[in-house]
Amino acid sequence: MAYVPQIVSAEFPFTVEELVLLGRSPHQGMLGMNSRTDHIIADQAMDFTDIRALSKKKIDRISGGERQRVFMARAICQKPEIMLLDEPASALDLAHQVRLMDLLDRLKKETGITIVMVSHDINLAAMYSDAMVLIKNGKIVQKGTAIEVIKPKILDNIFGCSFIVDTNPIGNCPRISPIPEKFTDTGKNHEQ
Repeated sequence: MAYVPQIVSAEFPFTVEELVLLGRSPHQGMLGMNSRTDHIIADQAMDFTDIRALSKKKIDRISGGERQRVFMARAICQKPEIMLLDEPASALDLAHQVRLMDLLDRLKKETGITIVMVSHDINLAAMYSDAMVLIKNGKIVQKGTAIEVIKPKILDNIFGCSFIVDTNPIGNCPRISPIPEKFTDTGKNHEQ
């Protein structure tokens, strides 16, 4: 099992390659030496996440999106059966969010890995997930496919605001739009 936290500190100035190779630690012997196989697997993980060109750069000298891909490569390098991700796209701009989610989707399809991800971005989760679990106050409120789970009344209950749920025009998945107070009857009365 591999885990990628939401925020990963880079206090030590490791190179990208050194950090990715740390993912091989569970597979090493007592001396913890990297074998040729470890380097091949690390190179493959860096190629998969498109960070090989950064391999000699220090982790504190690359962007947040690049750093996120480095920690993803480190997790991939472990060769886990299950990968746990905590808000992996939260600090990324929209383009990097989609690239990261495409990468995870490709990883799932090519390796058969199970990916469990925590995300507050319901639209992104709906586009990529096979199953969703909605949680409120630590308790499961609803679980199932995105179509089964993403319903206005369920979302209203969880988030305490209103939503419009329609079909995403690029795929057969729901899309949500929160309704700001200024567009509701209460908001219009409040502004007057």
